Amino acid sequence: MTAEDLFKQSNQDNREIHSLVEVLETLSQSVRREFPYPFWMKCEVAKINLYPYSGHAYPELVEKNGENIVAQTKAIIWRSDFQRINDKFQRITGENLKDGISIVCLARLTFHPLYGLSLIISDIDPDMTLGQLENERIACIERLKNEEIFALNSTKTLPNLPQRLAVISVPSSKGFNDFIQTIDTKKDRYKFFIHLFPSLLQGDNASFQMIEALNVIERVQNYFDAVLIIRGGGGDIGLTCYNNYELCRKISTFPLPVLTGIGHSTNETVAEMVAWQNFITPTALAEFILEKYETFDQNLIELKQKINRYSYLIIKEEYKNLSYLRNIITISAKNILEKEKNNLSSEEKYLSAINPSNILKKGYTITLFNGKIVQSVKQLSKGDRLETLTSDGKIESTVI
Repeated sequence: MTAEDLFKQSNQDNREIHSLVEVLETLSQSVRREFPYPFWMKCEVAKINLYPYSGHAYPELVEKNGENIVAQTKAIIWRSDFQRINDKFQRITGENLKDGISIVCLARLTFHPLYGLSLIISDIDPDMTLGQLENERIACIERLKNEEIFALNSTKTLPNLPQRLAVISVPSSKGFNDFIQTIDTKKDRYKFFIHLFPSLLQGDNASFQMIEALNVIERVQNYFDAVLIIRGGGGDIGLTCYNNYELCRKISTFPLPVLTGIGHSTNETVAEMVAWQNFITPTALAEFILEKYETFDQNLIELKQKINRYSYLIIKEEYKNLSYLRNIITISAKNILEKEKNNLSSEEKYLSAINPSNILKKGYTITLFNGKIVQSVKQLSKGDRLETLTSDGKIESTVI
């Protein structure tokens, strides 16, 4: 026989039967006694469950140990409280209350015999949410640095003129449209190949989708010069996915330069820190790319001007050299001509001196035999007819 059976047998005649109301009222009193005042509680909002028609929210709250849920309950945020809480949360964090965020809330616990246990939230501390996100961000940074990959992407080489761009963004996002509009302002001068790899940019699945997009790009990396992650503005809560370790590790180890323009005005996310370079807006990212082309154009213009200037100086200098050479050649030619003229004059005098006609004028004669000058009597025989030339005629004779 069990202890329960013994208890039943001993109290069968003297048992006290309680009504349901009595039991639940006792429980209600116990709850009021143990939780007489509102208290602060840390938990995670699994689902916000906002009903727009009534304005009330019935969030599902959980506590996790790693990935395992160790506690779970539903709560209530009445419409008047929800509007006030959400306005403050949005003002400080830049985001509305939403699924998947950790919070520290001010709650009171009640138990009603008819409606059961209620956890009513009257306030939420947004600074505590930001604090936890900052802790997660710091932990991610330290882990990447310990693995010595934090600055790895910054060692990649971005071409001087990046033209083939893989863009991770949402096709309908304002940030992507701003980027394209800025690039298109120079479409008549510069041509780009831009391929969009669609992905969520915030929320629970954003980091996973961005990693998948990077995996696809990595398989065709030879077709691209760089990867751009583009997102419009948003608060820090919406940027939590950019502190995800797996996403940041993928960016830091990616084989191509990764540039980010995810549009916000607060602290840098880890994804931005490990990227090749980050920009405060998609427009600033587009202007950076265009500026590289405009700088290249300006360098070409300056180089052209330098070439023209140096060419002019070289031509001017060579013209001077040519003028100098021309003068030297002219002077040298004159000297040579004068020298040759003198030589010709000497030759002329010599030729004039040995000219036969001039010799004849001096009283000399020339004797010819058969048209040839007779230089020796041995050339002649008896009966040969001779011709003797004088300055004013000729004499014919016969050898006897």
